[in-house]
Amino acid sequence: MAKYAIGTMIYENRVRRGITQEELSYGICTPGTLSKIENGMQMPRRKIYEGLMQRLGLQSQYYSLPVSREEMERSNLEYLITRKLSLGEYDIDALLERYRNCGAPMDHMEEQFYVYASAMLLKGSDGEIEKMTELLLEAILYTVPNFSAYCPKNCAFLSFMEITIINHIADNYNCLGKSEEAKTMLLFLKEYLEYQEIDLEEKAKIYPMILLNLNSWLGMEGRNELAYELSNTGIDFCIRYGNLTPFPMLVFNKGCNLAKMNRLDEAIPFFRQACTIFEALKDRERAERCRKEVLAAFSVDI
Repeated sequence: MAKYAIGTMIYENRVRRGITQEELSYGICTPGTLSKIENGMQMPRRKIYEGLMQRLGLQSQYYSLPVSREEMERSNLEYLITRKLSLGEYDIDALLERYRNCGAPMDHMEEQFYVYASAMLLKGSDGEIEKMTELLLEAILYTVPNFSAYCPKNCAFLSFMEITIINHIADNYNCLGKSEEAKTMLLFLKEYLEYQEIDLEEKAKIYPMILLNLNSWLGMEGRNELAYELSNTGIDFCIRYGNLTPFPMLVFNKGCNLAKMNRLDEAIPFFRQACTIFEALKDRERAERCRKEVLAAFSVDI
């Protein structure tokens, strides 16, 4: 009965959204495997189930999905690794080693997560951004083999992991001077998250980060009015859904955009708010960096 319920749920939501088996399963499993899952003839592995559900815009709760000991252990490790990365903590070497050596060989989606997390290990390392980008591109190709930074719309339906990887690729491309490709990817992700069905809990994690990256890019281009609007959208979304990670930087960028539009008096309170929030989050280093940036750019001592 549990098998039938899971398969039926996937089938009904796929049909409701007008998605073909080929579109939904692309890069995750074969259409034949998806057909067996939908007909209750086969139970999906944990990562396949997650990918299918997320592409449908649904929460990937396990319900009565049976998982092996190794799958459960890897699931717990994924949570710990993802949690650390969301907090900007990149000391995940030991966790990644445990993830790789759980016992059973990794399937291709577990390999995707492993390569992605290995790329994030390099974040912030001097001279490693190109290697990090190579690993991220390798990771996305596991499930989106036709991915192109020049034409990301080839990705018809995306899981949360795929969205996360593409966002990091765009961020790196911007740092590497490939601004047009970065802009193309970020605008695609923004549009995807605004118009496709996606679980709100998952959207709350990634949407403000995409707005922040896009906001920063537009600010560097001097398109401050549009960047200001994106800051407000991101701030409102963070408040509504409780995402504190990008919140202070969005507040800081809002101040920067106001200052660059010759509205310095309005900007100063946002600079102060951003530094206060960083300090409340025990990120004094970021707060001090923001103060120095404001002093250098606008001759204001916060």
